[in-house]
Amino acid sequence: MDLISDLPDAVIHNIFSFLPLEDVVKTSVLSKRWRSTWTTTPYLVFDEKIAQRVEKIAKRVGRDTFPSFVDSILRRCTSPALKRFHVADLWSDLWLEPWLSFAEERRVEDFRLSYYLMPFFGLPRSLYRLSWVVSLQVSSCRLSLGADGTISWPRLKVLSVKDAMLSDHVLEGILSGSPLLESLELCECRGINSIIIDAKSVKELVLIGVTFFNVENIQAPHLLSLRVSGTWYPYSKFRLGDISSLVKAQLYFSFETDDKKILGDFVEELFEKLCGVRTIIINDWCLQVLSLLEMEGVQFPFLKCQNLILHAAVSQWDLPGIAYMLRSSQCLEKLYILQTGNCYLKLKLDKESEKRFNFDEEDFLWSRKGNFQCLAKHLKRVKITGLEAQSFRLKYLLALIKFILGETLVLEKMIINGRKHLQASELLGVHQNICSYQRACRSAEVNLEGFFC
Repeated sequence: MDLISDLPDAVIHNIFSFLPLEDVVKTSVLSKRWRSTWTTTPYLVFDEKIAQRVEKIAKRVGRDTFPSFVDSILRRCTSPALKRFHVADLWSDLWLEPWLSFAEERRVEDFRLSYYLMPFFGLPRSLYRLSWVVSLQVSSCRLSLGADGTISWPRLKVLSVKDAMLSDHVLEGILSGSPLLESLELCECRGINSIIIDAKSVKELVLIGVTFFNVENIQAPHLLSLRVSGTWYPYSKFRLGDISSLVKAQLYFSFETDDKKILGDFVEELFEKLCGVRTIIINDWCLQVLSLLEMEGVQFPFLKCQNLILHAAVSQWDLPGIAYMLRSSQCLEKLYILQTGNCYLKLKLDKESEKRFNFDEEDFLWSRKGNFQCLAKHLKRVKITGLEAQSFRLKYLLALIKFILGETLVLEKMIINGRKHLQASELLGVHQNICSYQRACRSAEVNLEGFFC
């Protein structure tokens, strides 16, 4: 008895949404019941893998290129509304106009379009009139305004623009023509100098910079979440303006310069803008710049951070930066350290600066004992993941754990996860050390998860 065939169409469509389109089409050979079922799917995803396979077959048999393959599927599609319509690896826009008409007729909600090897195609004007689109992603193209000088995406909530030409004027038109926009991602977008977001609906901004991204001014007074990643350069002049409502900042980027003054000024100015943010997530590069500032005695303004997430190796290059953040975050309640494998020095230091990092880890932390107000009054939860029993940098992590347990007066729970596939014998010594550490708060619970299976 075929129980799957008796499922409602909505359930079958949901199953289709998790399958590659090729597998969805192959269901037509299962039985008469399934012969045309695939044509009703509202999920049409022509991704890079499909495009490459179709083009490989086309070269072998001399027919059916990728665009004609897409056309053949669209002609058979009977779904009155599309949840998802993605087209990747498009190398010309000759077929795009009828596809956009198809997308608008079928009220597409999630539309993605990316070109292959031919960047900065001018997008058809009809793209700027997709009245049903909720999520839109375009890449390797050039954005402009519609035929009447405006853009109209009345239902758009999520917009991602990657590797594209985009001016301040066009960005302004996008924001004014998308009254419901909540999330904006700009990745390697050339031509933008200022990002001015006055709309109260936009809550998330993602900026990914590599080489050409040159943003001199960011004004977004109603923004709640900011994520900055990629590689930035001194000439990018990346500066934050009014982000007064921000509650979450994710800093996953690096800055391509060895000039200590440029690094220090950049990070100092950045954290001045983040002083009121409640959740801060930073990577190992940023942490090492903070380590450099800590070792050179640079003072930062205090942060109101309550949740701190650190992606770091916890080596000699990271420990001072962690101390810096603990000292600056006087209201800190939750600390999460995700150990990474990048334990090497990411900055180029002169000999004098590098000598400062030759310290005893326990002496270093105890020498700053009186500066950690968060440990005395606020820090309640600590989670550390990725502990390695045989790592040479383990001593720095253990010194940090010992210090936190010995100084945190209101600690409720500390969770420590070992890396997967480690034997109990490897972690036994670590387990014994941690359990022997004195605790300032006797009721503090220490859970060693993944240590013993």
